[in-house]
This record gives sequence, C-alpha cells and structure tokens, in this order.
Amino acid sequence: MADYSEFPTTPTAWQEQQLKDWQTVTPLETSDPEPTRRRADLGALVPGLFFVVLAITLMAGAQLPLEMWEDGGFVWILLIGGGIALLVAELKKTRRRRG
Repeated sequence: MADYSEFPTTPTAWQEQQLKDWQTVTPLETSDPEPTRRRADLGALVPGLFFVVLAITLMAGAQLPLEMWEDGGFVWILLIGGGIALLVAELKKTRRRRG
C-alpha cells in the first residue's frame, strides 16, 4: 500500500540513537595485537655468513695456508666462538623476559 502522506515521518528518539550506534565503528576486542619485530639470530647468522665467504673463497681457487687447518685448530676456534655466541644470545633472551 502506498504512503500518501504529505510529509515524511520523523524518526523517534530511540530510532535516532540506534542510527548513531550503527554509524560508530569500534575495533573488536579480539583483534590481533601488533606483531613484535623479530631480531636476527646472530648465533646462526655469523657462522652462516662465514661459511658462505669460505665456500666462495675456496671455489674461486684461493690458496689458504694449511697451518690453520692442522690438528683441527680452526674447527676448535669455530666451535668455541659459536658456543660463546649461543651463550650470549640465551643470556640476552633471559634478560628480555625478566624486564
């Protein structure tokens, strides 16, 4: 049935309030928090970069002195350095968790 009234109907107070409630947008409480920025794992990055540089150097045909490879001396230096790097990384993680 058609509305033949001369003037449009005026919304009531509760209709106006409902319209305002629908127009305001509030963020949901279940929204994901901002992701924390991750730092590079130096315990893996430093040995990885060293390996890449060493591999490229050896593939290029460079002659390295053999004294540093005798009796596993170079390997021991790498193991001790890697262990110290991992220890320092774990200590930093523990301090960040406490603070």
